[in-house]
Amino acid sequence: MSTDTPLLRERHVAEPTANVVSRLNRPEFTDAEIRAVMGPSANGLTGLVPSRCYWDEDVYKWEVEHVLKKQWLAIGRWDWAEHHGDYFTANMFGQPLLIVRDKAGELHCLVNVCRHRWSQIVDDGAGNTKLLVCPYHHWTYNLDGRLRGVALEDIPGFKKDTCRLPSIRLEVWEGTIFINFDQNAAPLAPQLAGLQQYISHYNIGEMRSAGRTTYDTTWNYKLSFETGYEAYHHVGLHYNQIQHIEPAEMHEVLAFGETWGLYAGRYAPEFEKQQEFKFPFGRPPWMSQEEYERPNDFRSLFIAVYPGLITYISPHQISMITTEHMSVDRNRASTHIAVAPWALDRPGSDVIVKDLVDLMKTIQDEDTFGCRMLQKGSRASTNDQSVLHPSFETTLQHYHQWLLKQYLTA
Repeated sequence: MSTDTPLLRERHVAEPTANVVSRLNRPEFTDAEIRAVMGPSANGLTGLVPSRCYWDEDVYKWEVEHVLKKQWLAIGRWDWAEHHGDYFTANMFGQPLLIVRDKAGELHCLVNVCRHRWSQIVDDGAGNTKLLVCPYHHWTYNLDGRLRGVALEDIPGFKKDTCRLPSIRLEVWEGTIFINFDQNAAPLAPQLAGLQQYISHYNIGEMRSAGRTTYDTTWNYKLSFETGYEAYHHVGLHYNQIQHIEPAEMHEVLAFGETWGLYAGRYAPEFEKQQEFKFPFGRPPWMSQEEYERPNDFRSLFIAVYPGLITYISPHQISMITTEHMSVDRNRASTHIAVAPWALDRPGSDVIVKDLVDLMKTIQDEDTFGCRMLQKGSRASTNDQSVLHPSFETTLQHYHQWLLKQYLTA
């Protein structure tokens, strides 16, 4: 990248709008900080965005309005609200949200607040309901958010038929529910079309939820994402659990899109020979015998959808982290696993699923420790640079170049 780059020239282009929130100042970056991410840096290596992007409240507030609310954010899986009337709640940026499936089978993301006196309508959690009834005055809404009835008697001059709960855009991609606060955002599926050639045979959109662990984070959301977007940390956090099975050095990048990345891993030779280890539920019905027995194939895929979703995919399962964004270093996250229907039908599947869920929780505990330690170190005044390993962290290079471009031009 030359010294005279569009990103260097455009970093001060933002103009304030009439909206008070939008008048937050765009984060400033020096030319040296930009080159440290985009190149060329003095040592020929690249690094992360400055560490203040992980703890500075003003940076985060700007990021929420101009980056996070403009992107597709994963919020759950399709079968968290599988049937008519099923719902679950979430909270994003202080907005109580309700994801609910209506009578026609369509999913909606509604702001979970009554239009009357601002009571939250459905309490936090999940369940099934025929109608949305505000507990405070019993104003009633249909499952698509339309106001159905006002308690006791109608209000003169109030147009009931035009009143409805505000909705957030929602798309389901391969079984994962995404939302977007920007009503004008480009649809998600076309942006991820390049992934289909790698994942279509897995049928991950049909996989069913099998276990979840939910926890309060004490770190910036980017740290959860980054921890799943490289295998280099296997040599540290997961040395005893994973490194000997899926060594960091046996992973490689497969492809990048504008807003996504994909890398894959192989098993260590001694585990590659164990079919029952690679395929705990047996051969998938879509896999040929030749492919089943083929050595040294990629056995795990890692898909990242920017800015925050990381997924692990194998022939029989998908696991992922979804985040409810609350503050710069306090969020609510879930690590969850879904399993292929054919696997759930195999004999002894309940025991295997339990083992997979237990392993998922163990790995998350290790990642939790790592993210906490990263956040603790992020405020050090000596954090004037970072270095990404050119062999094992090229995925993070792609992500941080995307992220810095958002900071500079969004």
